[in-house]
Parts: sequence; C-alpha cells; structure tokens
Amino acid sequence: MPKKSPLRYIFSGFSDLSSNSRSADQSGQTVVEFSLVFVLLVIVAWIPADFGLAFYTGQIALNASREGARIAAAEPNLTSDSCIMPCAGATGVVKATADRMSFALLPGANISVNLQGGTSCDRTVTVVIDGQYRYFFYNLLQLMGFNVINPVRVVRSTSMRWEHQC
Repeated sequence: MPKKSPLRYIFSGFSDLSSNSRSADQSGQTVVEFSLVFVLLVIVAWIPADFGLAFYTGQIALNASREGARIAAAEPNLTSDSCIMPCAGATGVVKATADRMSFALLPGANISVNLQGGTSCDRTVTVVIDGQYRYFFYNLLQLMGFNVINPVRVVRSTSMRWEHQC
C-alpha cells in the first residue's frame, strides 16, 4: 500500500469546498469571521502608517523652512511676505519654500518669511510653515459618528542671519 503524501492531507480541505458537505451556515460564518478579522488587520496596519505619515509631514515642513531660510538669507532685496498653500501667485522666497512643501500633506498651510531686527547689523530672517495635518483614521472615526478632534497643528520655523547687512 503506497504512503499518502503530506500535501494530500493539506490540500484535502479544498475538495470539501467544492462539495455540498458544508452547510450555508458554516460558509456564512466564515465570511463574517474574515470580515471582522480583516477590518482589525487594516486598522492595526493603518494607524502606525498614519502616524508615520504625520511625522514625515513634519520633517518635510522642517526641511522646507530650512531651505527657505537659506535662500532668504542670501537674498539681497528681501522683504517680509506670506502666502497660503498652494501659493500660486507667490514669488521669491515664499514661492521657493512652497515648492518644497507638499500641498497634499498640509493643505492650506501658511508660509511666512519675516525679516527682523530693524536696520542694525543683527538682522535675522525667519521662515515659518504653519498648517494642520488631518489624520485619515480620525476621518473614518468621524464618519462612524465618533467625536474626534481631527486636525493636528504642524508648525516648523527656521531663523538665520541675513547676509546682506553691515
């Protein structure tokens, strides 16, 4: 008598799926269990990804403010200016900073460039990016009727010495 393969035991359950030996209650129970477990797995996987995306957004905003401050520090005819993303009509340092920022991650962010210090030799330029990150998971909770404060404020700023002074 030949030995049965171990794979035959593993795949023997598939023949049961095609036969009518399972009742409608068992297959319905399987669908319900799969739906519940799948939703939990999606939640468990999405929450850390959403928080990681928020952290990434903060890093992009910080890098954009640093690059904007570096550009502004070298600008000889710098004036204070600001815009709200996507900054379509902006020019100069504000436009350069907005181009480095993602509109999808911080929609409606306020970008401002300020030259401070009067006319003395210690003038500084400050670039500030101020926006609100909206967690996707919080949006889902609000759709389900939960009262959740969704937007998280992201503020990143960088100050540098303005190079065109005494």
